[in-house]
Amino acid sequence: MQVTNEADAEGHDLFEWGPPRGLPGLVRLSVPALPTVRVRALLALAVGWLPLLLLILVLPGHDRASDLRHFLRDVGAHARFAFAVPLLLVAHVETARRLGAVVRHFAISGLIPPDAGDGLRAELARARAAVRAPVAELLVLLAAYAIILWLFATGISNHGLPAWTIAGPGRLSAAGWWHMLVSLPLLLTLLMGWLWRILIWTRLLHKVAAMDLRLVVAHPDNAGGLGFLAQSVRAFGTFALGIGCITAGRFANVHLQGAATPMTGGFLIGGTVVLVLLLCVAPLGVFRPVMARAWRRNAMHYGALAVTLGRSFEDRWFDGSAKEQPDLLSAPDFSAAADLYGVVSNVYAMRFLPVDLRSLLILIAATLAPFLVAMFLSMPTAMVLQELKGMML
Repeated sequence: MQVTNEADAEGHDLFEWGPPRGLPGLVRLSVPALPTVRVRALLALAVGWLPLLLLILVLPGHDRASDLRHFLRDVGAHARFAFAVPLLLVAHVETARRLGAVVRHFAISGLIPPDAGDGLRAELARARAAVRAPVAELLVLLAAYAIILWLFATGISNHGLPAWTIAGPGRLSAAGWWHMLVSLPLLLTLLMGWLWRILIWTRLLHKVAAMDLRLVVAHPDNAGGLGFLAQSVRAFGTFALGIGCITAGRFANVHLQGAATPMTGGFLIGGTVVLVLLLCVAPLGVFRPVMARAWRRNAMHYGALAVTLGRSFEDRWFDGSAKEQPDLLSAPDFSAAADLYGVVSNVYAMRFLPVDLRSLLILIAATLAPFLVAMFLSMPTAMVLQELKGMML
């Protein structure tokens, strides 16, 4: 019980922190400066998207009407800063709490050996310290602005930017400067903060997988008792939705600009799904060797047990005379055989990755949902329906 309680305390808000939530602490502000996720999401919307609209209205780069028209038609900008940024912030809480619950379940499920309790607490403490490390906040912020400097160095200020960000040849408008120095770094900081969390999540799972887990290969979840880890895949749904918004915005812009090719949709949609699956499902791969070893160690024993019972069953029912056979209605042999064969069936159906198809479909659906909206925004409805029809045929 002590292990359980301490694990609960360590894992309660284990992943709710991390870049950029601790950035206020770097400038001596109280942490967290904004305690509720709703307030943080609204502030991010007010900082990342709203100033772009206001600066276009007050300090346009060319013609106010032209800049405003270009901005309103820039689905990618709205998808990134009005939807993806708030969603990635909401995921800090929605995903983090469920990941913490998954970690706590290791302590109460009996999978961790009793002598590994101290090791589990130590790993939780290390993960918690890494998530809250001020140096991680600083490195993520510096990396975000390093990317911005690289964009300027490669000439992004002269070409490739939306029309509403340009004031003239080689010059950014006020909205363009805000986009490059505030809105885009905010998005990059959130994305790299999530990469940091996923890296810590992977390391924690790797350490847990090395704790001589007491797997039960006959467990009905067909994952040796690790089936609950599929909840971690579902927990990334909001994060996947945010990533989908970013690439779906690009998808819509390409189609609105008439620059789409037969490869564009497949590359953006397929690439996004693969990326999300790698980030959210691949960490569970650390359990594959453990699960495979447990299966190889025990599958033959269960198979031998099934053979022994089957031979005894057949000898009793098929090799004896009719007078020696017991009454069918009172014999427990059939029930015992069915029960054992059900257990053995679970053993041979065991997966080597603790994730189920339903969880994968939920994650993929969350990733693809923004693309459906983007298709209706950038393509004629008849064409969208025809494409959807083609997918089903």
